[in-house]
Amino acid sequence: MIQESEVVTRKVQSVLTVHIQYVFKGGFFVKLKSINMANQAQEISKAFDNTKETEIYSLWKESGYFNPDKMKELLGDKSKKHFGIPLPPPNANGDLHLGHTCGYAFQDLMGRYNRMTGHPTLLLPGKDHAGIQTEAVFTKLLEKEGKSKWDMGREEFYKQCYEFCMRMMTNAMKQEKRIGLSADWSRHLFTLDPRLTDIIYSTFYKLLDEGLIYRGKRITNICPHCKTALADIDTERMEIRGIFAYIVYPFEEEADRSEAKKLWGHEGIVVATTRPETMLADTAVAVNPKDKRYKKFVGKKVMLPFMDKALPIIADDHIDIETGTGALKVTPAHSPIDYEIGLRHKLDVVNVINEEGKMTGPIPERFKGMGTIECSKTIVKELDGMGLLVKIENIKHEVAVCERCKTPIEPIISKQWFVDMKPLAREILKSLKKGEVKVIPSGQQKALEHFLNNIQDWCISRQLWWGHRVPVWYSGGKELYDWKIDNPEKSIAEFTKETGKPIKGTGNVLKGDLQPETDPDWKGKPSDLWLEAETDMFDTWFSSGQWPFSTLKGLGGDNFEQYYPADVMETARDILFWWVARQLMLGKYITGKVPFHTVFLHGLILAEDGSKMSKSKGNTKEPTEIFDRYGADSLRLWYYNESLPGSNVPLREEKIKGNRNFVNKIWNASRFVLMNAEALGLKSLRSADVPLNSDRIKKTEEHVERIKKYIESYRFNLGAETIREFFWHTYCDKWIEEIKKEISEAPEGSKERSSSIAELVYILKENLKIMHPFMPFVTEAVWQELKKIGLADGILMVEQI
Repeated sequence: MIQESEVVTRKVQSVLTVHIQYVFKGGFFVKLKSINMANQAQEISKAFDNTKETEIYSLWKESGYFNPDKMKELLGDKSKKHFGIPLPPPNANGDLHLGHTCGYAFQDLMGRYNRMTGHPTLLLPGKDHAGIQTEAVFTKLLEKEGKSKWDMGREEFYKQCYEFCMRMMTNAMKQEKRIGLSADWSRHLFTLDPRLTDIIYSTFYKLLDEGLIYRGKRITNICPHCKTALADIDTERMEIRGIFAYIVYPFEEEADRSEAKKLWGHEGIVVATTRPETMLADTAVAVNPKDKRYKKFVGKKVMLPFMDKALPIIADDHIDIETGTGALKVTPAHSPIDYEIGLRHKLDVVNVINEEGKMTGPIPERFKGMGTIECSKTIVKELDGMGLLVKIENIKHEVAVCERCKTPIEPIISKQWFVDMKPLAREILKSLKKGEVKVIPSGQQKALEHFLNNIQDWCISRQLWWGHRVPVWYSGGKELYDWKIDNPEKSIAEFTKETGKPIKGTGNVLKGDLQPETDPDWKGKPSDLWLEAETDMFDTWFSSGQWPFSTLKGLGGDNFEQYYPADVMETARDILFWWVARQLMLGKYITGKVPFHTVFLHGLILAEDGSKMSKSKGNTKEPTEIFDRYGADSLRLWYYNESLPGSNVPLREEKIKGNRNFVNKIWNASRFVLMNAEALGLKSLRSADVPLNSDRIKKTEEHVERIKKYIESYRFNLGAETIREFFWHTYCDKWIEEIKKEISEAPEGSKERSSSIAELVYILKENLKIMHPFMPFVTEAVWQELKKIGLADGILMVEQI
């Protein structure tokens, strides 16, 4: 019989083989010292070594259980319905940021939990070619090397850009694995994969054939530097210095001029604008019908300076009486707000700024070719000389700029390819009403409904060299087709009269990635027919909006039949409208089913000062820095506790550091239990040894059920808080101390003693299981230690809860 304080030497088989001396004290074996043997490694570290995370990840990956097909084989008859998340594909042009790893932490938690509850789980990974972002990044790299894409040409540029993305993609995958993402890498896809391209094109053809895609003229964001159309999400707001110019638009009639002079001291209505150069494209002046100052002048006309053109004064309820002078110059071609006013009042649309940001169109010759800022200064100076400038205010105001090059964008009436989104949006509104889709948090669902109810046509063409080419050919050339758009009432025969160019086709659009052999409607000589390829690329969101079904269809076999629709779309709140909504609409349109039933939105991870992280600001933090310093589990736990659904959170490194203490608490408490279980010779957990009806085990079962409910209801923060509270304060602080006392009072070799230590190990294993989705690395590491002394089998990742 071992006596109190007796020293015992045992050889312990663990991750490393060491000889350890124990002292039997307080009913437990407590390690006294280690005796290093020749050629033997050191004992297990006192803190969890997060450099071992790579080895642990390799263990998971090599097991093959990231693949849901292998999970089905493992589970057999116990296999439940599959669970799937189409992972948002990050841009294939750079390293990941903390926002990406935040999403992966939530996605992986859900994936691991469902895998451990009997659901073959597919976390489907991939990368996005990210049209404008990647082209901008790669172009800058070329410039640093003294190269130009224009010298390189389209084909060579595309080839080298593709190779660049392949290199960057490898780096991103390493970071995805560092956070513990249990994705099925055998199904990893790139949005430019030819298998996906075929599906993306088939969607385009279906929309085109059904009249939902068209080429037309609408106001569009144009970047004069990148020379392409932009989505709103491709822009950001920037504060710049500017002016507020107060300009007199004189009344056309003498009587009105006299009345205005009496009322306001000027012979016309005064408008205030930050962009004087756009006045050359004005087609009306709008006031609020409730504004008493201007009520009597509605229906009258004012003269547009420089243009000798009379503009109507119109009444519109959307005009803010308090802003500026309460009178708005309406420029439908160069303001989205004005464009909507123009549609309501059927105003002319006059474009005076081109895609390069230069003045053009039906304007005085002296202004043509000027940049917008130069033209603004010239117009202000001339207005002052004409006595039509009341005052200038120097201001700071926010303008939309290109996200990549920071050039102020120009809203311009432009010919582009558009999708009529209203029919698609109506179907998703029905799905939301039926409860087929829910958004967490619920406030974002209301925002989504508002967006769908007010949806605008979607511009899907971009003037880029990188991406999916819009797969159409113009019979007779693009210019002829666009001329037909501008002249719907005219015969095609008039094209030559107006342009002096011969007609070499029908003016039709022909579908196809490859050039068609002919135009079936062409009646002329086959040798005279000219088929011009569209050079525009699709908006990236058009291809990524098809991600949930294009990936599964592209993989072939029965992937689509087995795994579509998925279950959850977990992503950042800021792309709810630009990506999630489009996945819903395109998924329902093509497959007849919504692509997922739940949308979970995490907030943005901000810099420590609360500002948006930006490499240009130098306030970013690379995930690798956090992994190396504190380990992935510490970062994951911070995400679950802090990044609540829909809310933004500034980075708090001290809290991540604090989570490291909990990781070490799990490691050390487990190490203590392992040491005593092995020292006492416990080789297995037989049911006869475990008091399954004990109060502690019942409380553990209740705890596990509570965490399961938190996960299934997407309350991950409560789950994270509860596992920490239970393990640290109940299991460690209370129960280990209770069992110490029980063992100290029980005779050596007694059933009571073995039962107590078996209970402690059993409860540890149950805690490891339910903690694993939150903190996979340290829990798996402990599980493998249990396995080495015969107290666990296999890998924790596929243990069933």
